[in-house]
Amino acid sequence: MIRRLSIAGRAAVIGDVHGRLDLLEELLGRLGQRQIVHCGDLCDRGPESKGVVQRLMDAGAVGVRGNHEEWLIRWASGAGFDRFALHPGMGGKATLQSYGVDPDGSTGDIERSWRRVPQDQRLWLAALPLALLLEVGGQTWWVLHAGLPPQFDFTGVSSPAGLVPWLLKMQPDQMCWAKCWPGDSLPAEHPVIMGHVPMEEPLDAGHCVGVDTGAGTFGVRGRLTALLLPERRFVSVGPLGERG
Repeated sequence: MIRRLSIAGRAAVIGDVHGRLDLLEELLGRLGQRQIVHCGDLCDRGPESKGVVQRLMDAGAVGVRGNHEEWLIRWASGAGFDRFALHPGMGGKATLQSYGVDPDGSTGDIERSWRRVPQDQRLWLAALPLALLLEVGGQTWWVLHAGLPPQFDFTGVSSPAGLVPWLLKMQPDQMCWAKCWPGDSLPAEHPVIMGHVPMEEPLDAGHCVGVDTGAGTFGVRGRLTALLLPERRFVSVGPLGERG
């Protein structure tokens, strides 16, 4: 599933938020009038997943789904609950609590609580694509949660333009889950903007830009980063302040 979006003005691509509404509000306050784009992993770990989703909806944001949205989309559609979401590394307890659901309840109780997710949020989350082809000011980018991992055998792909379509067809789940350092992501026909792999600083490797700076992961507060387009400049909020 690929979504295409062309923006005549300015945009900001935000890294993994992980329920940190406080950081999101601080960052949005610095971005001005821009189209907001996100790289997925909006939920889990931080305390305000519901608030993060609503704030991005209210801002008219577009983006892609991350691996942390996978269980939330399934549960919120009434298709069941994956208890792996409760693993400490996932941090799904915080997401359930943000929707007023007891994470210590039985699987059945949690499954029956899926309507705690407001209908407009359910529809918005379910519509998140795995890939976004984003054009800003004449420059085209791929927004992919986990980048283009080099560990797959792309047999039969004759050019960089075929990498994303091949992965979507052959390994769609790995668009969210595969681990890939931004510098190791395979070069596509357009530069890639990705999250998924937390770093203390954002990284522009030329063919791939990593914008996950550990909101909900590093330290007590964590950091949240946006890539400003078309300027190709970073803005981060959190303990180390703004970077530009």
